[in-house]
Amino acid sequence: MTPQELKNSILQLAIQGRLAPQRPEEGTAEELYRQIQREKAALVKAGKIKKEKPLPEITEEEVPFEIPEGWKWVHLNYIVTSGLGKTLDKAKNTGVSCPYLCSINVYWTGIDTEKVKEALFTDDDREKYRLQKGDLLICEGGDVGRSAIWESDDEMYYQNALHRVRFYGDINPYFYRYLLECYKGLGIINEYSKGVTIKHLVQNSLYAMWLPLPPHAEQKRIVAKIEELLPYIDRYEKAWSRLEDFNKRFPTDMQKSILQLAIQGKLVPQRPKEGTGEALYRQIQAEKQSLIRSGQLKKEKPLPEIPPTKSPSTSRRVGNGCG
Repeated sequence: MTPQELKNSILQLAIQGRLAPQRPEEGTAEELYRQIQREKAALVKAGKIKKEKPLPEITEEEVPFEIPEGWKWVHLNYIVTSGLGKTLDKAKNTGVSCPYLCSINVYWTGIDTEKVKEALFTDDDREKYRLQKGDLLICEGGDVGRSAIWESDDEMYYQNALHRVRFYGDINPYFYRYLLECYKGLGIINEYSKGVTIKHLVQNSLYAMWLPLPPHAEQKRIVAKIEELLPYIDRYEKAWSRLEDFNKRFPTDMQKSILQLAIQGKLVPQRPKEGTGEALYRQIQAEKQSLIRSGQLKKEKPLPEIPPTKSPSTSRRVGNGCG
């Protein structure tokens, strides 16, 4: 199993409610959902958001997997406010220069702020596109669905290659960040993406996905359990990489190493009672002398002695040619 397969397996257990205990006394997802709908209704009444058209209920055929009894299937827009970022046009944009994030800043491991670009934003733009701590950013194109959470109070904006998702009801954004990574691994995000050669996760497709909603306290427990296991996955990845590297080098490096140990007499145990190399050598020389006397073998010219080496174990001479 590769490290990514192991991580996918853990994330799948998490989003199916099999990684943390269920506690009925903490309430249900239905109660959390109703709380969110009351919050949204108040914002609609205040004119801060628009009333949305209801989407159809989930059918049995649409259920991606089983979830615990106290959970609920929801569409993303039922529990968040979201939107794509600012469309940038150097010829038309006005205002003050502000930093903004695009898809190249967003990774599963977090947000990279080393190469942040700047563009002109008006006052209205800055109010509309300013990020808040806890916002979930989702790549609309490129590696569609790749997500990270903005964890800073610093001033930062985002452009239209990113969906900005802001949760109602004190929902834990990290639960859905991990859920999206799991959906990516399962291929669910790609199923909802539009386009043949270049994929895009348009807003309607993002909203069309069915997502599990656990009770709030359980979301926190699931996230805590995932983050407890992540260091073990990292350690597994390092060990797995070393093993992969070892396996790649084994046919050449290991073969050379084994042969070297063999010819140095380090591969099998030494047994003095079996005799010595010197005794075997003298036996061979006696056999050769017998063949020379009978005319079956010609006498050879002696070769020079083997020079001494630095190693005491190899400085011994084993004799000259055929004496």
